[in-house]
Amino acid sequence: MRVRVDFQQNGSNPVAEVDRDFVRFQNQQPTASGPSLSGGSTTRTSQPNLSVTVDDPEFASAQGDDVTVEWIIDGSTVHEQQISSAGVVSYNASGLTDGSHSWSVELNDSYGATSTSSTWSFTVDHYEPVVNNSTLTPADQTNLTTQSVNLSAEVSDRDFAIDGDSLTVEFIVDGSVVGQDTLSSNGTAKTEYEATSGSFNWSVQVTDQYGSGVDTVSTSQLVTSPSTVTIRNVSSGAVITDTADVEARLFSGEMIFTKNVTNGQIDLTGIPPGEGYILQLRVDGYVLRTVALRSVYDQSTAYLLPENASSVYNEFQLNDNTNEFGTSETILYIERPIEDNGSLEWRTVTGDYFGSDGVFKTTLERDQRYRLIIENTDGDRRELGSYIASTDTSATLSVGEIVWRSPEGETFQWDAYIDGESDPNVLKFAYSDPESQTASLNLTVFERGNRSNVLFETNQAGSITSFQRTEPLSQNESETQWVVNFTVTRNEADTTVQKPISGVAGVSLPVDQRWLTLGGYLLLIGIGALFPSTMARTGAAISVAVATGLTWLGIVPIPIEVIGLAGAIALLGVVAEFNGGY
Repeated sequence: MRVRVDFQQNGSNPVAEVDRDFVRFQNQQPTASGPSLSGGSTTRTSQPNLSVTVDDPEFASAQGDDVTVEWIIDGSTVHEQQISSAGVVSYNASGLTDGSHSWSVELNDSYGATSTSSTWSFTVDHYEPVVNNSTLTPADQTNLTTQSVNLSAEVSDRDFAIDGDSLTVEFIVDGSVVGQDTLSSNGTAKTEYEATSGSFNWSVQVTDQYGSGVDTVSTSQLVTSPSTVTIRNVSSGAVITDTADVEARLFSGEMIFTKNVTNGQIDLTGIPPGEGYILQLRVDGYVLRTVALRSVYDQSTAYLLPENASSVYNEFQLNDNTNEFGTSETILYIERPIEDNGSLEWRTVTGDYFGSDGVFKTTLERDQRYRLIIENTDGDRRELGSYIASTDTSATLSVGEIVWRSPEGETFQWDAYIDGESDPNVLKFAYSDPESQTASLNLTVFERGNRSNVLFETNQAGSITSFQRTEPLSQNESETQWVVNFTVTRNEADTTVQKPISGVAGVSLPVDQRWLTLGGYLLLIGIGALFPSTMARTGAAISVAVATGLTWLGIVPIPIEVIGLAGAIALLGVVAEFNGGY
């Protein structure tokens, strides 16, 4: 449109003439078409891309146009943008929950025209997490061997690669949640569960942060904890089905039950399977037996000795010089090798607390080899070695009576010797680490010059403060020369010692080696000071003799070469003095 104004002043009455011309057009509304997402389609992300084609006839006219696109999701305006040409307009939504959503656009052009699109719909539906049932551990029909059980399952979710996700994995035992784990990527969820006796069913249920997966439940797994102890004949291995009077009590002294058993099975349902207990068993035709079991996982069989078997009566008295094994707090386990599934395994056949008098009394099968182990209430154990029940006797089990030899530069101590005074002769080995820095001890005793002839070997692990082993010797073994070889891992460093075993034991003095050594040296100095200068040669000879005796007894660690040299010098001095020399 054009407007022209001509103005002319003429006299007292000015005249204005207006001349105009214009072009008039009809403004049209912008339009929206080709929506995406629409028609109830499904997206797997909470940040879907929405798009629509917007057009306006004025875009192509001489005057042109600007259109404002207003995005409306679930009834709320979430975004605005302006365009000046036709084309596809898009918007990335965010934070949408799983479920159905609606959306539309409102278009406003610069000439005041407004239009609203149709309403379209779509659904947000995240992927459900997936449990790999073949990875469930423990698997179905598993028989547990420990009370602490690691429940685990592999879980995956395709959302991790799209929107990211957080999975909550609940572990369910017999309908109750016993633990949970959280995953932010594909992996293994796990929790620790303390099993009770008997069987239980377990499964996992997984939910994600989008509320999906509430029905993602694994298959149920039936797992069994041992809950029975079988009574067997120690000689034949047969189950004893005769009536058995059973008294059971926990290590704490708490009575569990007293009852009769007629099928050879002692039911311990309801008792924590990882807890130690003591059984007293009385069956006609069998020796009255008290059996200490660390747990039903450790051993699920009680062995009874027939009364008609050749047997001996033994009393074991505890002599503790370490103050670590009080008689009322220490259990003696007497083990015997018993065939189990084709192999011989050490199994406890009897045991109990020493009690206030420090004596454990029992009946053992004659000429059988047993292994003796003591353990206090703190869990400290000592393997005292093998024992052959050959006669009615009373034996003293000494802990801590060893004369130690300490390798130079090390703080652990050890000793090994053959005790020819005992009947039968025994080989004794002892190891001590007062600082408890030893993580493992691997010990082998073999024939000198014939390493394939191994007397015994043992591997100990854990924080080792002390270890003792006593091995009975036959007549032939007593006449064999043995070598001890052991490797200790201490402070993350390995040390190996290999020495021939002496046939003479050191004097058993329960005194710290450092004090013994200091006292021995002071004794030598004192003896030397007793002799005046006129008898110095005689004093030297006597000092050498005393030093030899102290070294032989294991009190002072003087090398034999040094003693020999000192003895030769002292002897020459005495001879020279006798001959009237200097």
